[in-house]
Amino acid sequence: MPNRIEFTGECFVPGKSERRIEADHMARYRFACRLARNKAVLDIACGAGYAAPMLLEAGAVQYTGVDSNPDVIAFAAAAYGSDRAAFAVGDIGTYAPDNPYDLAICFETIEHVRNYRAALHNLFRSLRPEGTLLISSPHRSITSPHARSLADRPRNRFHTQEFLPSELASELLAAGFVLAPDSLYGQRQRRYFANPVMRKLARLIFGNPDRNASADVTPVIDRTP
Repeated sequence: MPNRIEFTGECFVPGKSERRIEADHMARYRFACRLARNKAVLDIACGAGYAAPMLLEAGAVQYTGVDSNPDVIAFAAAAYGSDRAAFAVGDIGTYAPDNPYDLAICFETIEHVRNYRAALHNLFRSLRPEGTLLISSPHRSITSPHARSLADRPRNRFHTQEFLPSELASELLAAGFVLAPDSLYGQRQRRYFANPVMRKLARLIFGNPDRNASADVTPVIDRTP
């Protein structure tokens, strides 16, 4: 059983990733904590399992962390396992729980999954009829501005595709989900310019939004997350 795991760039590891990445990840889970009370929670691609105590303290009745990497699951189970926090090795496209969940969390994962449609359908099956999915993914216009479509290779070598919000929304609807009103939230929101020269100029004027803009999860109104 590993007593430590290393940061490779693919999976966030608390204390071993840069401060901006850590702030982004922790802010997402703080947002999820708002919805956790009295819920059975599935954390798919849970990584090191650090969210388990956060969600349980926020009132979740049960937490299940699932990841395809046996080493991180062994680490998470040793560090955070309890009578209310269980960890299992599993794949987002095939994991089949004994009982459905009230809340499923899928943060920064779907962009790594080649068969993302099967993954979204499986998440739908993993939830109770009135259950909620929280899903986050990089905004392609920001993270891979050269990529014009889902078929274009993202800048991040660990990603198989990156979405625009409208594309991910369409895929969620096709998988059976209903989008709640005003359900689009974002982090590091900024003024976005399609023209690369304007993007550089904006960065000179306003600074680097990847570092200066807030990591807090807030509604998307008039800026690009």
